Amino acid sequence: MEKIYLIVNLKAAGGLAKKKFSLLRKAIKEMKIDVNVLFSEYPANSIELAKDAFNQNATRIISFGGDGTHYEVINGILTGVKERYDKEIYNLTDEEKSTIPVLGIISVGTGNDFSKSLNLPKNFIDAFHIALNGVPKYIDIGLFECVHSNGEKNSNYFFNVLSGGYSGLVVENVLKSNVYIFKKLTYIKVALCKMFSYFLPEGVVRTENREIHGKFFEFDITNGKYFAAGILVSPQAKLDDGYLNVSIFENYKGIEVLFKLKKLYDGSIIEEPKVHSENAKEIYVECNPPQIVEADGELAGHTPIKVRVIEKAIRVAQQ
Repeated sequence: MEKIYLIVNLKAAGGLAKKKFSLLRKAIKEMKIDVNVLFSEYPANSIELAKDAFNQNATRIISFGGDGTHYEVINGILTGVKERYDKEIYNLTDEEKSTIPVLGIISVGTGNDFSKSLNLPKNFIDAFHIALNGVPKYIDIGLFECVHSNGEKNSNYFFNVLSGGYSGLVVENVLKSNVYIFKKLTYIKVALCKMFSYFLPEGVVRTENREIHGKFFEFDITNGKYFAAGILVSPQAKLDDGYLNVSIFENYKGIEVLFKLKKLYDGSIIEEPKVHSENAKEIYVECNPPQIVEADGELAGHTPIKVRVIEKAIRVAQQ
């Protein structure tokens, strides 16, 4: 018998998730299914809730919120797994991996890029049915180590994108604004303001394939195709191919990026001569001065960063 936990962030999308959840709760009642509902009440609370659900032997954990909520839920589950077996996720046996609950995704946030990469429906009731009854398919995730704001090394997992440079600066300023209802407009405003004042750092990127030196406007290490509410910076990325995609924007100026918005949204940006894009299993990025890093829309720390792919790390309910 399944043991289902639903982790809910009512503050997602500036609180609009609250209305959607009231409708979902009604649907759950009509379906007469047993679901343990847990409410995330403060930043990082979903990490604790997901970890507790795993320790209560959940067979399925459904995340209801935005990409930031999903990021916390995945980190909570895998932190619990790591602590239980006292080993890194990539060293788990098949038997140990089988105890990781299936993850269900209901995206009701601002960007919802993970759902786009998973090709899940926008309708949250339809997404709930897939979260409950969809086919569990393994996806890869990224494991990264960077420097936290307190100077200590920080290790976490990401499911969709890890980026830095200009994007890290934008995310930091958007989060500082504490504006949630008009978050998309705030993001655009901050992005435009910072675009023309951003100072290009000297950087180096190493993969198992090559080493790149230059002045970097942006670096994106992706598992999914989309980020920043629909930008298609990694059209070749796949969630289950055993690789991460890394794209480096070298020597770009803000005005150049502004005139390439169409290419950013249709994926043709990777054909630009100043964009380096490739698949890799391990990536190292160092910048001078150090650059802010964000993971799935949440601040993670700053460079230098070490990243590696963990193949077939967790099962996600899909169509």
